[in-house]
Amino acid sequence: MYHTHVQPEHDPTEIPFGERPIEDVMRSLWDELLTPGNFRSIQNCSSGRHSVVELEQPRAQYCVGDPLNVLVNTRDYRGTPKAYGGDLILARIHSPELQASASGEVTDLRNGSYHVRFHLFWPGNVQVSVILVHSSEAVQILRRISAHNYDKIIYTGTFYNGSKREESQCGVRLKTDKSLCEYGRKEDAEYYACFPPATLPCNTLRTMRSRNGPVSNLTRDEYQLLSQKHTGIQMRNRFAPVNVSSCPAGTRRPTEKCVAGFGMMSPVPTGYFFKNRWSSSVCQNGNFFSADAISRCLKGKKLKLMGDSTVRQWQERLFGLLKGLKHIKPFDHHYFDLAVDPQLNITVQWKMHGHPFVTGYNMVKDVCGYVYQELDTVAVGDLVVIGVGQHFRPFPLEIFIQRLVNIRKAILRLQARDPQAFIVIKLENTREFSSTMTHLSDWYGYVQNLAQRKVFRDLKVVLVDAWDMTTAANTFAIHPNSMVVSNELSLALSHLCHDT
Repeated sequence: MYHTHVQPEHDPTEIPFGERPIEDVMRSLWDELLTPGNFRSIQNCSSGRHSVVELEQPRAQYCVGDPLNVLVNTRDYRGTPKAYGGDLILARIHSPELQASASGEVTDLRNGSYHVRFHLFWPGNVQVSVILVHSSEAVQILRRISAHNYDKIIYTGTFYNGSKREESQCGVRLKTDKSLCEYGRKEDAEYYACFPPATLPCNTLRTMRSRNGPVSNLTRDEYQLLSQKHTGIQMRNRFAPVNVSSCPAGTRRPTEKCVAGFGMMSPVPTGYFFKNRWSSSVCQNGNFFSADAISRCLKGKKLKLMGDSTVRQWQERLFGLLKGLKHIKPFDHHYFDLAVDPQLNITVQWKMHGHPFVTGYNMVKDVCGYVYQELDTVAVGDLVVIGVGQHFRPFPLEIFIQRLVNIRKAILRLQARDPQAFIVIKLENTREFSSTMTHLSDWYGYVQNLAQRKVFRDLKVVLVDAWDMTTAANTFAIHPNSMVVSNELSLALSHLCHDT
């Protein structure tokens, strides 16, 4: 079932998923996700243009704090009602004039219909938007081409020895009976390999770049179904916007301070935008948008950002706000950047996570560090933000889960050294519908976020649900705009400082 950001209740005495075999985590994920019937033709697939959204049990008056329930009835391209579920659906309510929005909780009824529950957080005219990201048939194709397929990304390694330069193909898992140049840590199940270059030894590998590999086991119709034409289609509403009133018994914001440890089991939605400011539905988050407020919070602290470029955006936002931050050379925005404010004693470091990465840029092999290894170098008192996922989407899910398990172990080691360690987990955000769906679909990101919630859910960490924020904001961009990034950063700092 496609529930947005919801996890089933679990027994606190059970063995955490992060301590179980990878196969157990995989099985648990697939058990939660409905597997639909076989793809036959596009005409039999769910169609966003033919499906409809209806208001359930309309009321004469809606108040702030009330639920708003809608029913989605999917139909295929012939207009025939669907009899099974499994579609990837995202839903939001929004009031553009108020710069307000929130996501909805989608429940798959497994009969071609979906129940969507919204929480009314603000007064005014509220619009409902429901998007069919992928039909269940497209989801089935995406799952099939991901399983055990390590060739969707092809790497070219460049080997150097003095003036001599040779290239060779590399990959996460190369299929061959011949000997390979292997790198990484096999004891952690974190490794990759290259075919040996013509004459140079394996230890001369210097840089790697990537390109998309073909997906050979797709028919023409399956490729068509995964094209932008059939992706991210807004469904038609059979009702007008809802007018919401400020009734006396309306919702009041939570009064609890934001603390680490309960985010992975947070309610749906985790918050909402109003006047482009995010309010948490879990805790009383602060207002860390100005340079003064951020400076007071980060003064004397070292912030270590670990992960992909969506985490690097946090550093870029801080660099734009805190005028005292200066780059320390050398830096390269592809894999490492260090900035320091000597007057306020603030350090902000971003480092790209280790292989795999997806980029046409020549990444220096030994510059990017595995997050779980970087965590072992964190000093007591350092602040840590971890954001991984986007570069893992083209690979089989077990590669990502193995990385999460290793990160989890490193987090526990850090917390043993520093019980008050401040650790933020930033979930993946949505990205463009123009992306290559076979490699980078948001369905992969959705499943990877479910995996993060499972592996990390019992840890004392801060959750920044970028998926919820970008769904609410309707951004669908690999690099969300500064409004979203500022709110991600402000929410994280609200767990660290409580004086603004």
